[in-house]
Amino acid sequence: MTASTTFADNAAREIDALHRLLQAWFRAEGSDDPAAILNRFDEGFNMVNPAGKLVTYQQFADGLPGMRGSRPTLIMEIGEVMVRHVSDKAALVTYRERQIQDTGTNDRVSTALLLNRSDRPTPVWRHLQETWIG
Repeated sequence: MTASTTFADNAAREIDALHRLLQAWFRAEGSDDPAAILNRFDEGFNMVNPAGKLVTYQQFADGLPGMRGSRPTLIMEIGEVMVRHVSDKAALVTYRERQIQDTGTNDRVSTALLLNRSDRPTPVWRHLQETWIG
């Protein structure tokens, strides 16, 4: 097995792993330390949310504490995870996400760029593009 194959597997697993942490955060379950989530992101991270708004790492980090417990019925389902490109340093991954709450369900397809950083135990998120599925 090559280093890039191992990283591809780790990157694919990271998609669900982060969403388990986020689901717990939104439901106010588990640790209330945002570092457990923020350490999974590169400091240069940015996201284009489904509405087309750019969110920087700093904006995400600043907003995260206020989101704890904000969606107590949230269930996040991840599927169709596919590594589209991988090198020793980065992986481009697509996946589907379903968010279920008592207020309704929404679906999105996302593309994430994850970096292989030697200073982090898991792949780190550098970029995320989310698109609503109608």
